Amino acid sequence: MLIAHLKKLLLLITLLFVTLGASVLPVSAKQDLVIDPLLFDINYTDRIILVTYSDKHINRIPIGQFNHAYRKRGDYGSSSWSERIAANIEADYKLTLLTQWSISEIGEHCVVYLVNENQSIAEIITALSNDNRIDNVQLMSTFKVLGKEYSDPYYRLQSSIHPFNLGKIHNQATGKNITIAIIDTGVDIKHPDLEGQINVIKDFVTHQSVDFFSDGHGTAIAGIIAAKANNGQGIVGLAPDSRIVAMKACWEISEGSLDAVCNSFTLALALNTAIDMNVDLINLSLTGPHDPLLARLIEKAIQQDIIIIASQTDRQDNQSGFPAHHPGVISVQSHTHMFRTSHKTHTQTVPAPGEQILTTLPNGAYDFISGNSMATAHVTGLAALLLQLERGLTNQDLYKLLVQANEPKFYQLFNTHSNKSIAVKTNHKH
Repeated sequence: MLIAHLKKLLLLITLLFVTLGASVLPVSAKQDLVIDPLLFDINYTDRIILVTYSDKHINRIPIGQFNHAYRKRGDYGSSSWSERIAANIEADYKLTLLTQWSISEIGEHCVVYLVNENQSIAEIITALSNDNRIDNVQLMSTFKVLGKEYSDPYYRLQSSIHPFNLGKIHNQATGKNITIAIIDTGVDIKHPDLEGQINVIKDFVTHQSVDFFSDGHGTAIAGIIAAKANNGQGIVGLAPDSRIVAMKACWEISEGSLDAVCNSFTLALALNTAIDMNVDLINLSLTGPHDPLLARLIEKAIQQDIIIIASQTDRQDNQSGFPAHHPGVISVQSHTHMFRTSHKTHTQTVPAPGEQILTTLPNGAYDFISGNSMATAHVTGLAALLLQLERGLTNQDLYKLLVQANEPKFYQLFNTHSNKSIAVKTNHKH
């Protein structure tokens, strides 16, 4: 009799554990984003598409509701509903699912599919566009990355920043408490001029490039913006006290090359993270075709009063010009290129030094580099200095001030008695 009662009690305990366990065991577990390597294979780029649809369940994790518990996967929270839709679309259209994640800042679930070679890309996109489960469908896009007397011995070689009268500006502003997201390749955070200058690193292309610290382009951009001042070596950054978030969303085409590429997926991951972190500035020293998904994320950033500074293109074609051409983005072009290009846009374009810029490179090196990417870094650094003195400046206010950087009296904007002139006064961000 006792044994029978014990068996019943054990059965009840087991049932209770199963029921409760399903609802009280952690529904949030740190998991890596699963990505098929084909996503980074250049031979498949023109057959990869991104599908997005709204998911009201993103990051919603009810407690104690067994039938309505949603999973959250590390930093890439998604609901089981989203994943079922993704699997159904894969089966319905005979596609290959490469990866999926939830874009928390705009409430969308993004799925990356490979279209099989025996299928028509145009027909698949048309069919998906007419599927009422889906909000947006697009092709994967590809983007290219384009100093007071200081004790730093190479300062005298930084002829590009001498006209700014940086010594006088640094008496008033050094970028302190301004957070800048550099979305680029990786950065050599052990470089003597950058060690301790990078506050956060994020790597969104670990599946394609395993080395974060030997990348040249991102290291060069970080040096222009935030190289240490008065450390007895190297160069001086424009905003040496700014908080740098180095986000690797691009990877080098070949080892040791400054040439690098990114795509819609990796840039979306980085932008979403930057918005979630509520950074002050985003530096995008890159260009590519108009991208609907990235455009929605940029709109979200602008609505959140994040200033976006991007490289202008030197060419007139459909494969470049974005995001610099996007409304609300401050675009930048090298002085030399400003005079060479004849096409006109409605963008806010700031001319800045971009030729033979001395900056940091991996393994403690320095070299002279040219291009709109370098000009963009100059403008981002100057924007950080202006924002330190007036956090309420909008992108339009900053544009009006930054175009004055080429004037000999630009430094006077930073004089204590002139600080009121900086407040072109607008909505206060913080």
